[in-house]
Amino acid sequence: MKKSKATEALRVTSEIAAIRVALKKHGYRMQKCPKQPAWRIYVTDARGGSPRPYLLIYQPAPISTWVLHPHNNDSSRQTLENIIQRAITRRAVG
Repeated sequence: MKKSKATEALRVTSEIAAIRVALKKHGYRMQKCPKQPAWRIYVTDARGGSPRPYLLIYQPAPISTWVLHPHNNDSSRQTLENIIQRAITRRAVG
């Protein structure tokens, strides 16, 4: 059964709200990109340097998933992925 666009929009809205709360709790800044299902997440390194942005994009149907750019293997990306995954999982359970 195919989900309606309205149902998908509500799910994305609730997921992004959960993600925003989780990231804010961990001290990250988040900014919506205009007219796109994308958000910039700013991570400051431990040395207090300039913030390094990541881009969180929602890929609509048929993919229906979140993608975090850039695709590198540093520890801050792994931490972000874990926070986002937990936020989405908790929202789905709650």
